Amino acid sequence: MAAANQLQGLKEEATCSVCLEYFTDPVSLECGHVFCLSCITRCWEGLETYFPCPQCRETSKNKTLTPNRHLGNIVELLKQLQTPSAALQDETLCRDHKEKLKLFCEDDRISICVICREAKEHKQHKVRPIPEAAQEYKKSLHDHVERLKKELNDLQTWRAEESRTVEELEEIFKNQTKKILNTFELLKQFLEKEKKQLLSKLEEEHEEKMTKIRKNLSKLEKLQSTHQALITEMEGKCLQQDVELLKDVQIILGRCDYMKTEKPQEDAAVQQTLQSRKNVSLQDMLLELKETIPVELESRYMKTYATEVTLDPDTANRWLILSEDGRSVRHGD
Repeated sequence: MAAANQLQGLKEEATCSVCLEYFTDPVSLECGHVFCLSCITRCWEGLETYFPCPQCRETSKNKTLTPNRHLGNIVELLKQLQTPSAALQDETLCRDHKEKLKLFCEDDRISICVICREAKEHKQHKVRPIPEAAQEYKKSLHDHVERLKKELNDLQTWRAEESRTVEELEEIFKNQTKKILNTFELLKQFLEKEKKQLLSKLEEEHEEKMTKIRKNLSKLEKLQSTHQALITEMEGKCLQQDVELLKDVQIILGRCDYMKTEKPQEDAAVQQTLQSRKNVSLQDMLLELKETIPVELESRYMKTYATEVTLDPDTANRWLILSEDGRSVRHGD
């Protein structure tokens, strides 16, 4: 009675709580409960996040299913315990003649009894004792296992090599990405510096030239005002009576003869700017700037990535003469 109760308890432990049948491909959840793979798949069908346990309702963010092969083996043993005679009969007795299986047919690759050996279908076949056949196949299985183990070892080695290659490629990618970003950062800094310098220089030159032009404008305005006043005075003189007109007329005419109108001297730098820069296109300015970029970048690269090295006189090229400290070389023999 106690044994029956224990067997019943074992059966309950080997039963899925969803389908109420023996476990088929049992899998464990994160909470520890076990279900058939097909049962838990149906329960989670359509879910994308938060997968609940059908028994305790504890949820997990991922479909984490761990195969429980140990429990699967126990279920298979439990099934055999329930029908021990049938399992034993299927394993050791001939189904047709109920005789013990003693021979192995090489042609059909099945175990047969002595009666089957004399039957028409096996009469011309090659047969031998089961232990002998089992021993040979056991050796064959062993050889195959050894070969597969070797291949598995090779696969693991190749996978490790490929993994290292992936890591190396990732490292190369990161380094190249970093270099590109650094290059463009240097270029950005250089262009920003050049922009400020060019704008500052342009503004300084412009202000200098505008100051000279303003001085000329001031002189021209004064001369224009003087000329206008003298014209007005002389036009008024012409309207006077003869006696009044002749009075002080020589002084006015002398002032007119004394006054000379000369164009202010033009600044050479201003004229050069007008002639050379008036038709300069944006493309020409960019080409001019482009010539200075490689030199500036090369200088910045050398400052950024420069490192100090000490050369080994034993391994240095024979056409290089090293200094005493090994920090510099010159060409020689």
